[in-house]
Amino acid sequence: MSNRLKPKQKAIVDFIEANGPATPRQIRKLLGCDIREAYDRLKRLRMAGIVKNIGKPKHPEYQLLQRWQEKITRTRSAPAAPAAKAKPPAEAVQPAPSGPSIADVCRQNWQGYEIHKIFGSARA
Repeated sequence: MSNRLKPKQKAIVDFIEANGPATPRQIRKLLGCDIREAYDRLKRLRMAGIVKNIGKPKHPEYQLLQRWQEKITRTRSAPAAPAAKAKPPAEAVQPAPSGPSIADVCRQNWQGYEIHKIFGSARA
């Protein structure tokens, strides 16, 4: 296994690998934590694509997915070495105004107000 799994996640994966599908209650007993933490840890493993919920919504059961090792051993590329010269911060460039803003146009155009008077004040 890889170092990407945290110790409790590794314990969950090892337990499921050895015993087959596991419920959150079994994980709670395994880790010695409350049920919420067990659900959260299983949820993170599910989102990572390592386990899958094969149970019903009210009775979840989790098993390992096929090729789950590939998702663990996938390593991120190493960060690039810092450049010798640091680039100066980019200056903020503001676009040139191409005409009046939309707020100015709305202030000058009161035709929309007439429509609002008709439909906005209608009562059923």
